[in-house]
Amino acid sequence: MKILIADDDVIPRRFLQAALDKVGHKVVVAHDGVEAWQLLQRADAPRLAILDWLMPGMDGVEVCRKVRQWDCASYVYLILLTSKDQQEDIIAGLEAGADDYLTKPFDPLELEVRLRAGQRILDLQAALLTSMEKLAQAHQREAEIGAKIQQMLLLGKPPGGLVGARVAALTIPSQAVDGDFYDFFLHNCRCLDIVVGDVMGKGVPAALLGAAIKSSPLRALSCLLASSGQDALPAPEEIVRLVHSDVTQQFISLGVFATLCYARLDLDHGQITLVDCGHTKTVHFRHRTHTCELLQGDNMPLGFSEQESYRQVVFPLEAGDVVVFYSDGVTEARNAAGEFFGANRLMEVMHAQHRLEPEQLIDAIRRAVIAFTGVATCADDFTCVVVTLAETRWTPSLAQAQCEVTSAITELGPIRAFVRAFCLELPGCGLDEEGLDQLELGVTEAASNIMRHAYHGRTDQHMQVVADAFADRIVVRLWHRGTAFDPKTVKPPVFDGSREGGFGVYIMTHCVDEVRYLQDEAGEQCICLVKKRKTR
Repeated sequence: MKILIADDDVIPRRFLQAALDKVGHKVVVAHDGVEAWQLLQRADAPRLAILDWLMPGMDGVEVCRKVRQWDCASYVYLILLTSKDQQEDIIAGLEAGADDYLTKPFDPLELEVRLRAGQRILDLQAALLTSMEKLAQAHQREAEIGAKIQQMLLLGKPPGGLVGARVAALTIPSQAVDGDFYDFFLHNCRCLDIVVGDVMGKGVPAALLGAAIKSSPLRALSCLLASSGQDALPAPEEIVRLVHSDVTQQFISLGVFATLCYARLDLDHGQITLVDCGHTKTVHFRHRTHTCELLQGDNMPLGFSEQESYRQVVFPLEAGDVVVFYSDGVTEARNAAGEFFGANRLMEVMHAQHRLEPEQLIDAIRRAVIAFTGVATCADDFTCVVVTLAETRWTPSLAQAQCEVTSAITELGPIRAFVRAFCLELPGCGLDEEGLDQLELGVTEAASNIMRHAYHGRTDQHMQVVADAFADRIVVRLWHRGTAFDPKTVKPPVFDGSREGGFGVYIMTHCVDEVRYLQDEAGEQCICLVKKRKTR
């Protein structure tokens, strides 16, 4: 064992060193307390020290006090060497931080016994540190798994098939997992439901309750659609009322609650319908007036009262508008002076940065909060969902046609014929023969991919092909109920023949001007291809 001896008296110092050398200990010598303190601060310092009580400059008691006040990663076992054997002196040394004491003149056998006791303490402390490190690693692994589970259970994926608007979302938990959640239900290319919520508390309990709440709106929506027997969507307030009846009694029994904002974006009718259950006020930037306003209902959070009756409010939307949903981790972030970031600062960011893409606007809000608080970590969960509306109004299609086919490969010919006939029947088709051939090829590749990959070669499944003509473009959508497809997982094709795959996506993207993949709330998948028309 490596041992430090600190004594200004040469005779007892040499006697100690000889006794320790005899039994195989490695000895480091300090001639006074100042030198001992310097040696103990080194990275390779001994983990056991014998300190003389009386030394010039800095005595052994003061060295003990400094060691205990020092934030050292490894424990140092301290033995005071003293000729003082009065009880009050011994107590003073122990209170200063000494672990043991040895009176002069000392017995070498007694010294060795005390050193073995110190070694046991150091071994136990090292074993404890190792266990704590392993426990911390296990907690870190649990946190990483919890974060992945949160991504799957609490955070829905913003849809890419909403025509006339773009959506982005981000959550940064203050702990590894949190109770913030959001979800999206795309009813058609012009109607989207957004659910944003926050469960009281943090950590795993809040995340579990958040997962329970997040799944409730979709169940309520499905139940209402099934019971109505009609195609009309149930109103947001009907959905929230059913969620309320399902979860409030359990939440009251647990003594918790959740804030929720259920919003329906109806782009065809130019409006947003909100059911605000005590959530943070939604911010609406109006493009026409370049002003921001707060949208808010007057409902209580879920879990407050079984008698609460939830009602919706409707606000107009226009081209170029921006809508931001967020958690209190944004507006209630504090700076060093204790001030809140607040809704006014959020609106200032939106007013200055409203032309950014949704992802960029969220990042601008995040950076503004960090600059305000002066810290990069969140004291509370940061959640933000941004919807930006296109600055030009969506126009209805000039012509539409559709056909339904099976997933048999023999249907590719009829699909091509359907696309050609639709385009040629348009007044002023706007596609030359090459453009028409490209559109046919792109649609054929999309249909072939659905047959081979989404339906895995089955020939008894169904596919719906819908074609729309607009003044500047032709849009063909292929709807199916097969396996969902993520284009990000497809590697670019290799043209030297060394690897297969990727050619279908490559052909589609080079035959048309835009390819989108979307999914509605019922789980139906769609490949949407857009080909621009030549206009005069």
